[in-house]
Amino acid sequence: MAAAVATAAGIAVLAPAAAQAQPARTDTVVSVQAAAQKPAHLTVGSYKAYLKKNWAKGGRETAAKFAKLTPAQQRKFLRHLEDRKVYEALRNQVEGGFGRSLHIVDPYNEDVEFVTDVTARIAKDDAGTLTVRFSVQERIFDIPVTTETITVKGATQGEGRSKKAVTKAHLKNVNAAIAITAGPTRAASKGAVTRGSVTWTAKPQVRAFGAKKVVKEQGAAAVVVKTNRSFVASLANV
Repeated sequence: MAAAVATAAGIAVLAPAAAQAQPARTDTVVSVQAAAQKPAHLTVGSYKAYLKKNWAKGGRETAAKFAKLTPAQQRKFLRHLEDRKVYEALRNQVEGGFGRSLHIVDPYNEDVEFVTDVTARIAKDDAGTLTVRFSVQERIFDIPVTTETITVKGATQGEGRSKKAVTKAHLKNVNAAIAITAGPTRAASKGAVTRGSVTWTAKPQVRAFGAKKVVKEQGAAAVVVKTNRSFVASLANV
């Protein structure tokens, strides 16, 4: 994946808490049984019904764009949605400085591309509040289908510097092949470093995607001192 390189290398984002061990055999049985109850593939009809059900969550806009595709393109669109490898490839790591924006487009194949957007700024308020917004989006035939976004805020000066950092996560998903949920956001501020993260869990809704869930970790960290005002952000499979 492409990345914008700057001076923030080495700033670690928060790691998820260690998962408790679960009996592997039970998980496997439950996973196989659940997969057997799901439809094998998405169809044009089932996808249109899904969009209508999610009309206010991006379904309206997606339905209008999906309707403009040719029948052959619609079928390819659905195959890309249920291709596990495509969603697993939705990841990136970027670094940069404050006061600028990044916009990176990474082609996956002739139909699919991944778009990364980052804004990083420091407000002119008493706390010198920093904000890093990091978003990674999957697009098929130029139609956005999944966008995972994290926003991290924290103070850089004054008494507010010791206050708790804030992390917010936002999801927009119109991929009917997976149901994505966000875990609790994590945030921390210590000295000159502010960081935050969230874990996304994608559960298959069709058998073509596979039986196992896909877990991604998205995080951002920033350091603000006289000699270094930079950030690093990443979205990765875990």
